[in-house]
Amino acid sequence: MVTVLRTSPDHDLAMTYLAKALRHHKQAAIARHLGVDARTVRRWEVRQSVPGHYIFGLQRLLPLDLPVEGEASFRFIDLFAGIGGIRQAFEEIGGRCVFTSEWDSYAQKTYAENFPGGHAINGDITQIAADEIHDHELLLAGFPCQPFSIAGVSKKIALGRAHGFACETQGTLFFDVARIIDAKRPRAFLLENVKNLVSHDKGRTFDVICRTLRDELGYHIHTRVIDGAHFVPQHRERILIVGFREAAAFDFDALPLPAKGTHRLAEILHKTDGSEPLLAWDGERFFNHAARCVDPRYTLTDKLWSYLQAYAAKHRAAGNGFGFGLVYPDSVTRTLSARYYKDGSEILVDQGEGINPRRLTPRECARLMGFPDSFRIPVSDTRAYQLFSQAAVVPMIEAAAKLMVSSLTQKEEVTTASVLTLPKDIMSSDRWTKEQLKLAFHLYCQLQFGKLHSRNPEIIELATLIGRTPSAVAMKLVNFASLDPAITSTGRRGLGNASALDREVWEEFHADWEKLATECAILNLQLRAEYGLSDTGTLSDEERDGLEDFNGETRQVITMQRVKQDFFRRAVLSSYRGRCCISGLSETQLLIASHIVPWSEDKANRLNPRNGLCLSALHDKAFDRGLITLSDDFAVIVSSVLMARNDAFSEQFFEPINGLIIELPERFLPDREFISRHRSSRFID
Repeated sequence: MVTVLRTSPDHDLAMTYLAKALRHHKQAAIARHLGVDARTVRRWEVRQSVPGHYIFGLQRLLPLDLPVEGEASFRFIDLFAGIGGIRQAFEEIGGRCVFTSEWDSYAQKTYAENFPGGHAINGDITQIAADEIHDHELLLAGFPCQPFSIAGVSKKIALGRAHGFACETQGTLFFDVARIIDAKRPRAFLLENVKNLVSHDKGRTFDVICRTLRDELGYHIHTRVIDGAHFVPQHRERILIVGFREAAAFDFDALPLPAKGTHRLAEILHKTDGSEPLLAWDGERFFNHAARCVDPRYTLTDKLWSYLQAYAAKHRAAGNGFGFGLVYPDSVTRTLSARYYKDGSEILVDQGEGINPRRLTPRECARLMGFPDSFRIPVSDTRAYQLFSQAAVVPMIEAAAKLMVSSLTQKEEVTTASVLTLPKDIMSSDRWTKEQLKLAFHLYCQLQFGKLHSRNPEIIELATLIGRTPSAVAMKLVNFASLDPAITSTGRRGLGNASALDREVWEEFHADWEKLATECAILNLQLRAEYGLSDTGTLSDEERDGLEDFNGETRQVITMQRVKQDFFRRAVLSSYRGRCCISGLSETQLLIASHIVPWSEDKANRLNPRNGLCLSALHDKAFDRGLITLSDDFAVIVSSVLMARNDAFSEQFFEPINGLIIELPERFLPDREFISRHRSSRFID
């Protein structure tokens, strides 16, 4: 049975645009713009005919400052908009676009057809002053990547020329993004580009962009390369740059990423079983519904197919990997490229024995990028291939959009120094105060069991700060060890004389790791300040330097975030004696304090060391993506996806660890409940 999808006629919208255009332009001017005679416009005006086919042209005549009507959760602008993939994602979560720029006429036509939003599409952002753009909360831009040619800043200053981001980015389209951010100061922005932006010009281009956004414009930025294969059946790696005017509780680690391979090509291919929807705007352009088959023009000719096979054979003989890419319903494709319109060789759909493969249809390309079937394709196939190859993966952007918007509405709960008063008796030389015990336990969590002695420089420093002897502090840390089941279960009993207050602090930490870790960090900072020591604790020199450009409040938020991250990492790595619990790797730079349950899913246990594993970067990535997990008896379980690959890498690095018991930590044994949650929610069986 054929499903028919229809939309309302465009006539009313076209007449609305005509009425608005006539407020600003004469009939003759409208006629010249649309390529019709003035009498045609007059007939439209008196409703003798309807300009239904001229919606796009009429929309371009509307003023840029046309008021935006209706309610929206937030306003955004869409720069270098293409066909609107980024806009599509942000409108899905309640946003309203108030300004658009896109120079390509075919992209403009496609955009206007799908987003008749009541404002003009500006063709050249370089010619638009920032004060012509509506105020907005979010700035979105899929800006082109251009080389940055930088002469020395000092030389330009000497010559009286622009410096700062104007010096380093002028002449590039990124400059226009930066100047608009600088002028309008949106609460947040999202920039999308190809993965190669990160490595372009040996990383220099990306460095300029990040320094401009962070150091010159003062935004808190987050970057991540994400593969679209998490959301669609296509490998398509893109760099996302997210920035916030004020520090926000945003972390790309909280982005929900379905496992690669979850989505297969069968989802986007035309259905030949009678279930392919008949789209009123497509008609029979791509698919013959009566014959239940794709239009034959998408099948490769014998000549082209023979050429592609010979070309691939030639390069295989030369040891190269060039050639066509044949795909099947259960495939995940290569990246849809801008040259697809030429021969489609990188994505050729197999049609069975004795039949030449075919190209994807433009509708299938739209689906491959995550656009809904309601998205219209008003341009030729050649242009459609080019436009979709340059588009953003809609569901990937939507996932990032949801995370961004939630971060704007939910501020990170950060305990600030202003709400903590330094107790007068914290320096007491008599009885241990609760604050002293908290600081001692805080340090206990971050030191290896074998380093709980009075000669440890960190113990000596804490002893100085709280007015205790190093021996007394070391003894207290060992007393905490007597409360740790992971230690006592091995027969090591500590000193066995932990006090009731020791036990109270132990329980308090386990009830709320986030609160106690933050409170201890602040107490430590306050005490260090009294001694004239650095106020950034365990932060590196590079991190301390990076905080100097921020005001006090912002600096404190950033410091607390970094200190908390440092606490969790140190607690986990020290518990595992600085070794990957699977491989035994001990190179600190290659070790990750990996959350068992992602921090975004269990705030109370973000900093709980029992929610952590010390893993190599490789095993961390595999664990995070659900390709490996643990049994309740701490044996590694490798996903069938990896076990079935039969390649040298999997055979060397993953097959040998299947069933391996991990090296257990000295302290903070992984919580079996967390492990069970990982198996059930993230592991790909």
